[in-house]
Amino acid sequence: MGLKTVGDLLTYYPRRWEDLSQITPLNGVEAALGRATVRARLLSFSSFRTPRRRMFLINGLLEDETGALRVVWFNQPYLTQSLKKGAEYYLSGPIRERDGHLVLTNPSIEPAEKTPVHSGRIIPIYPATAGISTRMLRRWLKNLIATIRELPDTLPEDIRKNYRLIDRAHAIENIHFPHSLSAIGEARRRLGFEELLLVHLGLLIAKQQWEKLPTKAIPHSPDLIKDFEAQLGFKLTPTQKTSIKEILSDIAKSIPMNRLLLGDVGSGKTAVAAAALVATAKAGRQSALMAPTEVLATQHYYNLQPLLAKFGVSTTLLTGSTKLHDYSEIENGDVDVVIGTHALIQKQVGFKNLNLVIVDEQHRFGVRQREKLKNKALDITPHYLSLSATPIPRTLFLGLLHNLEISELTSIPTGRLPIITRLVTEQNRATACKLIEREIKDGHAIFVITPLIDEVLNDEQERASIASELKSLKRSFPKARIGSLHGRVASEEKLELMTKIKNGDLDILVATSVIEVGIDVPRATIIWIKNADRFGLAQLHQLRGRVGRSSLQSYCLIETNSAEQQNEEDINRLTSFVKINDGSKLAEIDLKLRGPGAFFGSNQSGLLHLKIANLTDKKLITETRTAAEAMLKTDPTLTHHPELKARLSFNYVTHEE
Repeated sequence: MGLKTVGDLLTYYPRRWEDLSQITPLNGVEAALGRATVRARLLSFSSFRTPRRRMFLINGLLEDETGALRVVWFNQPYLTQSLKKGAEYYLSGPIRERDGHLVLTNPSIEPAEKTPVHSGRIIPIYPATAGISTRMLRRWLKNLIATIRELPDTLPEDIRKNYRLIDRAHAIENIHFPHSLSAIGEARRRLGFEELLLVHLGLLIAKQQWEKLPTKAIPHSPDLIKDFEAQLGFKLTPTQKTSIKEILSDIAKSIPMNRLLLGDVGSGKTAVAAAALVATAKAGRQSALMAPTEVLATQHYYNLQPLLAKFGVSTTLLTGSTKLHDYSEIENGDVDVVIGTHALIQKQVGFKNLNLVIVDEQHRFGVRQREKLKNKALDITPHYLSLSATPIPRTLFLGLLHNLEISELTSIPTGRLPIITRLVTEQNRATACKLIEREIKDGHAIFVITPLIDEVLNDEQERASIASELKSLKRSFPKARIGSLHGRVASEEKLELMTKIKNGDLDILVATSVIEVGIDVPRATIIWIKNADRFGLAQLHQLRGRVGRSSLQSYCLIETNSAEQQNEEDINRLTSFVKINDGSKLAEIDLKLRGPGAFFGSNQSGLLHLKIANLTDKKLITETRTAAEAMLKTDPTLTHHPELKARLSFNYVTHEE
């Protein structure tokens, strides 16, 4: 569970609370209540084992000043050792009617002479696991109440006063054992404030440290953008032009750039990056572009090399299976731009004057991998540009990513049509199949996505999922040329499959969601996503971006299980997806419904380490940012805030993600 210290336990917050503080007199207990908490004496009890199922039962009779009530426990023989006739207890549990009598069934129980922990109050419910129950966690935390009350505060008094925050000890006690429902809200706000404040402080300090690093400015010609657009063969969108200007302005400074270029799949991020590559090469410096897969790196090379060559820029490709130039040519500076995968960070790869690093889909790389690439620059810190098609809620990138400068591509490239999204059901499946047949007949390509059964799918499961889908598609489209792609396919075979689907030698490509982000197949006009309810909205939106990459009308078909198997939340999410084509808005919905894991994935940014702060609370995000900026303005090294500094055991690089 990741609980290694008492401090970890204190910050292992409940996922919810149950109000058992209302004590019901026994004559007021009714089946309609569903559950009840009572304080009563145990007049008598007896135990026996049922003859058929051999179930161990304890039957008892409770009494208070108002009446009596039966109680029963199932399969808890250990209770016979602790129950005492005539003793008074708190009991909480479901009310059932049996043989014409009301019965308190399988209740929690604890002596009334002690302060209740499991009933008779608002009780915390913790995420539990095998062998560690919520009762055990509750009991351990109750034993720490005296320790909690001695905890020093981390926030200075003026911050607490200005933002009306309770002290930390009071907050931690009330998050675990609240005195009232309103106390939970106060505790959550106080602890969430501190958590977000630490994030802001970490990001701001990281930014300060980054801006002090040495770099080399990359000047550019005033006519660069005009000349660049003339060689493209198409017009840049307004937001592409704006982003190029922002990037060129950044790299022309002696402060290293740290910018995120955010845009939906197909919005033209590669063209923007190309302008920066040209400017860097024209200044006599080298660039490196790292992509997460060989397929994507190879695609970048074949898209960029002809364009860069028009400006006299030499480009090479370096992946696990491909090396177009010797390492010495890169190290001697004979190559201007090196495009590749993790192969770029091998020890034998050296650069003469690396000045610009671009990382595509940077969340797919570990922090150390990105740092190793930056460290390839010998005597300076290179300018750094990250590209991402992952939709990010505006709440986050405006409020919590302020260590990065952000450029956003919101314009649709000229000549492209909005993708039509449709929900496929048993009733209209035949119509969807006719649409696919028509598109194949017209020479267009189809992607079919089958979902991963688990977060990590083993090879056998993945192949079985693909094989089942292939069998179904061959029945539905017997004349179609069908291929399949999954995570374990060798790189050479992946490249061959992608070449075939791109060149028209395949009609349908079946894949799990491992199909590479950013794959550019202009002839692909339909993506058919099976069991779409298993995907988050942000992931669905990225999958949708595999089509609509030309002037052809494209479609996204989402198919789900039968309506009876869906819950209302899934139906509402998928209805939103059909209607909304804005990735940021969809990510905002995902954030509210499913939490940050829905768009970041399970192993990503430091933002996911937040335990209690609500990432949709724009007001608290703004307040904590203001507080952090004011604090660092007067105390840049946090010397006068030792408790807060001690708590700031913060990996700045991790939070850059």
